[in-house]
Parts: sequence; C-alpha cells; structure tokens
Amino acid sequence: MINTEAMAFDIYSKTIRDNLFMAIEQVSDKCGGSNVSPDLEWSGVPKEAKSLALIVHDPDAPREHGWYHWIVVDIPITTAGVGKGMKFAEPAREIAGYNGPYPPVGHGVHHYHFTIYALNIEKIELAPDMKPYEIEEAVKAHALSKATITGLYERK
Repeated sequence: MINTEAMAFDIYSKTIRDNLFMAIEQVSDKCGGSNVSPDLEWSGVPKEAKSLALIVHDPDAPREHGWYHWIVVDIPITTAGVGKGMKFAEPAREIAGYNGPYPPVGHGVHHYHFTIYALNIEKIELAPDMKPYEIEEAVKAHALSKATITGLYERK
C-alpha cells in the first residue's frame, strides 16, 4: 500500500519541468525530436524500501491503458538518479527502453508521468508475456511510496 503521507520522497529533473511542455530533445525522433531520455534525480527514498521502479506513462494516448514510454525495475535503492540520455546500470532491468512523446497530430496535450516507486521487494518477478499495464499493477502492489513529475507535449 502506498504511503501518501511520506512527502519527503520526491523526483526532480533539470530537463523536465513539472506540468510544463517538454523540450524537443526528449520527443520521439518519429516527430522531429532526438528521443533523448531526460535526467532524473530523486531523494527521500523510504528507509523500508528494497528497490525502485521507474514508469513513464501517457494516460492520454488513444488506446486502452494509455501508452508506456519507459519501464525500469529492480533499481537499487542506492541509485539516486539517471543522467540525460543514459541507461540504468545493472542490476536494474529496462523492460521498455525510453521512447519519447509521439502523440497523434491534433490529439491535444498529452501528460507524461515520470513516476519513481519505492518497493518493498528487492527484485520484482515479471512474466515474459506481461503487458505494460500489468507490470505497472505489479509494481503498485509492492509500492511503499511514489513520486511523480509530469511533462507535457502536444503535436499539432
């Protein structure tokens, strides 16, 4: 169960500003961007946490369950972030590599939620055929706390 009172857990970025439009650098190369993952840092990981998971989700995508742009699990609690354009080091597992915003033309503003979860287990077991939303549910089932930063993008 997520502890909503744990306000110390937070996520930051020099690249993504909460609830502001994302730079073209982070946008998918399919729509003129560079598809470079943003830098992310977090602090205040709960003492009880045994690992972290990062999920980037666009709930506005016109498909059931939205679209998942990045899924990383088994991030060690000693990891305090990831640099711009960098991948996570082992033992972290990148289930879905970074894929920048690419909403349909004229679909309006999309919200890209970069959420870091503090988990009560060191390694999350995932079946090879799990769909992204099922992975998110598995992560949420072990979440002690979470922190989110939201980037926006619109393709006109």
